[in-house]
Amino acid sequence: MGIIRSAIGVQLNQFRVIRGARARGAHLLASQWWGYDFVDLYTRRALAPVKRSVDVERDILFRKMCNMCTRDVIDAPPVAPAPMPKTSRALERMKKKHNIVTDPHSMEKQREVEYQPDLLAVSTKYSKVAYDLFKQGLVRLQETKAYVIVTRTSQPLHVALALVVLFAWLSRPGASSNLRGWRALYVAAVATHLGAQVWMTLVSGIVLYFNLPRHEFGRVQTVLFPVYYAFNSVVSLLALLAYYRTQCLTQFENTSWIQLALLLAVFSIEAYVRLRLVRPMLRAKHVKTQMEEAAGGGQEVGRLVLGELAHCPRYLRVLKTFRAYHSSIAMGTMIALGCSLYSTMIIVDSMCR
Repeated sequence: MGIIRSAIGVQLNQFRVIRGARARGAHLLASQWWGYDFVDLYTRRALAPVKRSVDVERDILFRKMCNMCTRDVIDAPPVAPAPMPKTSRALERMKKKHNIVTDPHSMEKQREVEYQPDLLAVSTKYSKVAYDLFKQGLVRLQETKAYVIVTRTSQPLHVALALVVLFAWLSRPGASSNLRGWRALYVAAVATHLGAQVWMTLVSGIVLYFNLPRHEFGRVQTVLFPVYYAFNSVVSLLALLAYYRTQCLTQFENTSWIQLALLLAVFSIEAYVRLRLVRPMLRAKHVKTQMEEAAGGGQEVGRLVLGELAHCPRYLRVLKTFRAYHSSIAMGTMIALGCSLYSTMIIVDSMCR
C-alpha cells in the first residue's frame, strides 16, 4: 500500500507540474497578444525579472541616444547670421537731403515714395507692348511658306512682270478696257491650261518615269497629282467665266457654243477627277508601294517587276484597283487635252477673221 501511495503521489506531482507549465505557457501567450491584463499573479512574478532587465537596457539606450544628441548639438558650429544688405552712401545722403523716410515693413511709406507713372511712361509701356506684338507677328510671317516663296524664289518676279505687261496693255487707247480685260483673262487662262496639260502629260511624266526608280517617281506624282488637277480645274473655270462674260459684253454677237461646251466639259472632267478619283487612287498606290517595299521591289526604272508578288492574291487585287483608277484618270486627262487643243484652234480661227 505504501508503494502504491508513493506512485500515486509521484504521478499527481507530475500532473501538477505539467498543468502549471501549460498554464504558464498559455498565460505567456496571452500576455504577448493581449497584454498583462489576463495574466495571473504567478505569471507576473515569473516575468518580473525579465521585465526589469528590459527596462534597464531601454534606459541605458535612451541615455546613450540623449548623450549623442547633446554632443551633436554642442559640437555643431553656430549658425552665422544673415549679412545685412549694404546701403549706398549716395542714396542715404539723398534721403537725408530730401527728408525721405522709407520703411520696408510699412505699406503706407512704400506708397508714399512709390513711383507714380505719368502719361509719357504709360504711353511708352503700351508702345513696348505693341512693338513686341508686331515683332512676334513678323517672326511668324517670316516662318510661313508664302513669305519664303516671295523672298527666296524668282516666281513672284514673273507674276509681277506679267501684271505690269497686262496693266500696260489695258491702258492702251481703243476698245473698252472692261471687255479687253475679260478677253485677256480668257486667252491667258486657255493658254495656261494648255501649257500645264502639255508639260505634265507629255514632258514631265515621261521624263521622270524613264529616269527615276519607280517608287521615287510615284512619290513625286503623289505630290503633283492633287495640285495639278486642282490648278487645272480652277484655270478652266476662269476661262469658262471669262468667255461667258466676254460674250455678255458683246451681246453674243460672235458666240461659239462649241467653245462654251468645250470649256464646260474640260472643267467638269478635271473637277471630277480631283474630287472623286485622285484620293482613292493615291490610297491604293500607297498600299501597293508598302507591299512592294516589303518584298524588296520598286527600284527598277521604266518598268514593273512583280517578282514573288505575282503569286500574292491581295497584291494583285490592290494592283488591279490602282490601275483601274489610274486608267480612268488618264482617260479623262486625254479627253481634256483634246478639248483644250480644239478650244485653242477656235481662238485661232476667231483671230483670223
